[in-house]
Amino acid sequence: MSTVLNMAVVTPVFNDWTSFTVLLKELDQVIAGQELHVDVFAIDDGSIEPCATVRAQLQGLTCIRRVEVIHLARNLGHQRAIALGLARVRERCPSGVIVVMDSDGEDQPADVQRLAQAHREKPETIIFARRVRRTEGLLFRIAYWTYKMLFRVVTGRSIAFGNFCLIPAPLLQRTVLLPEIWNHFAAGVVRAGLPWDAIPTDRGRRYAGRSKMNLVSLVVHGLSAMSVYIDILTVRLMLLSLLVILLGVLGFGVLFYVKYLTPLAIPGWATNVAIGLVVIMFQAVLLLTMLAFIILNHRSSKLFIPASDYRDYILNEETLFPA
Repeated sequence: MSTVLNMAVVTPVFNDWTSFTVLLKELDQVIAGQELHVDVFAIDDGSIEPCATVRAQLQGLTCIRRVEVIHLARNLGHQRAIALGLARVRERCPSGVIVVMDSDGEDQPADVQRLAQAHREKPETIIFARRVRRTEGLLFRIAYWTYKMLFRVVTGRSIAFGNFCLIPAPLLQRTVLLPEIWNHFAAGVVRAGLPWDAIPTDRGRRYAGRSKMNLVSLVVHGLSAMSVYIDILTVRLMLLSLLVILLGVLGFGVLFYVKYLTPLAIPGWATNVAIGLVVIMFQAVLLLTMLAFIILNHRSSKLFIPASDYRDYILNEETLFPA
């Protein structure tokens, strides 16, 4: 026998209250007749546009129980808004499940029910929505594919999903203690080794306006994901530097052997090769030293823990529905 599932939807919003309104109306229709009690928490990521103008448009909601806005003191970006929102919602909704999704329509409300169904089958697992069909332009898709390949090369891991997911409340208690989600939510969950699974979904189309994700944003997003694995990335670069140094020493050994231990004549360009090897090895030693200090500094620095540090960024909260 199925039971009613309490669900809190966390969605970051930045100057796009029109799309947020459409999202709520579609979500309200999707959950109609379902065994779901839904509260929505919008994380206002420092928007300039006021959200009070949409209050009147929400009074027709029939299935969503509550809509609240958590205003951040400044714009922090998508990932950090999610981290702060989850830390705050953890105190407000200690039971049930939490759904993280975009407010612009690219994460489709119809998939929320599918996430809930997957949760009922695996109640102790974070369920991610993996996009199998994308609608961006060719250049963006090539850049995104390149990012995924680079991520796999430098970290040894693969990541094929974004923020759209369902988190059981017990796992949320652990998730908001992860400093890694401050930079990249999905990569932080994977790095922490929390149990997760993924279901295939299609990317929806934006309700209004244009996507704020461009090539620059994608590069920053990719670097943020890689920063979660900064220790692994640094060690791999250190090993690469050591390999370069060893190859340089090997090259010197070959030159020394040819000059002094064989009757072969040294070509004139050998001196240039030797100088080049010295320069390369010197740079590799500098890089190795710099990387060592980077990882030591990272290990000794105080990390941002969303569960305990989020209050410094919350400006205020307000209820949009019911009025």
